[in-house]
Amino acid sequence: MHSNGISRGHNGDSRRSSMVDATGRFCSQPTTGSPEILVGLCYDDKHEVVSVCIEKASSLGSDNAHPPDSFIRIIGLDEFSTELSRHKTDTVKHSTQPVYSHHCTMRFSKDKVESSTVRVEVWTVTGILRRKVQIGSISIGFASSTPDANEHWQQMMQISSMTTNQDRCVDIWKTVRGPKFLITLPQQIPRRLLKN
Repeated sequence: MHSNGISRGHNGDSRRSSMVDATGRFCSQPTTGSPEILVGLCYDDKHEVVSVCIEKASSLGSDNAHPPDSFIRIIGLDEFSTELSRHKTDTVKHSTQPVYSHHCTMRFSKDKVESSTVRVEVWTVTGILRRKVQIGSISIGFASSTPDANEHWQQMMQISSMTTNQDRCVDIWKTVRGPKFLITLPQQIPRRLLKN
């Protein structure tokens, strides 16, 4: 599920090139071999909500004979990394290229959206005991885990400031990082104030 309109997925990342997907939207291509997810973002400043679209993932696991079951967890955080909201996609079974087509909204007020973060986590479910294992995540927004993720958030905010473009999502493939990867937090937020 996704918002109507033309997505602006090309972001200047030299590893990627833009393409038109089956729905006619522009988005960046995945990087072969690394686990990635296609994330769409748009901000409706009238209703003060961020719409998050989790379209699909690529390269989740290398064993095509035993492809994993997987789901995505989406978490909204404030400037102190306090959890504000949480959503989860349905579990897609037996696929290294799962399609989630999940849409959710998170309420971030106009005066707080610039200091908010959306964290997207990729989980697999394995074994007879159905053990949940986080294989990676990406943080987008105030506490972005990569410059590319920060640029994605800024593109969303730029489009939200254009009245005629508020229904357009910015769709970009994101490489997920291992669960032990520490996000780079802005210098002005002391780490002692952040909750683990």
